[in-house]
Formats: sequence, structure tokens, C-alpha cells
Amino acid sequence: MSRIIHIRNTEDAVAVIAAHTTRVIAAAGHPGHGLEAVGQIITSDTVLQTIRTAYNRRIAQGETPKDAVTAVGQSLIAHYCNSAGI
Repeated sequence: MSRIIHIRNTEDAVAVIAAHTTRVIAAAGHPGHGLEAVGQIITSDTVLQTIRTAYNRRIAQGETPKDAVTAVGQSLIAHYCNSAGI
């Protein structure tokens, strides 16, 4: 099943990245990293600002919104997992 996501601006991208990464990390089933716990971390002001900055930097470098969302999401998942030791 494919889903079409419309990214009209940076705030759309930030919301999509935060939501998808939260679901992906929580779906892994690591104890203490359920949907609510991960969501609280990912939606903190600091993390949302980091997502915003990374997305805008990639767009400024000429990436498409789709590629920028994918790359920032992958980086966020990797950073979260490394930081959490999972």
C-alpha cells in the first residue's frame, strides 16, 4: 500500500518526519521505547528544531522534499537508537 504525503512547507516536513520516525522506532518493540515514550522525545522543542534545521539545509543543497524527508528521518532514527543504546 502506498501513501501520498504532500509536503508544502518545512512545517509539513517536520511533522511527517517526527511522526514517521516515532512510529518506526516504537514498532521495533524495545522495552522503554514505546510510542508514547519515543513521541515525547521526538516532539521535544530541541529535536523538532534539529529536524527543521536539517531539512532546510538539505533543501537548500538542492534535494527534493522527498529525498530530504527520507534522509533526515533515517538520520534521526540512527541517532535516537545510538543515543538510547538500541
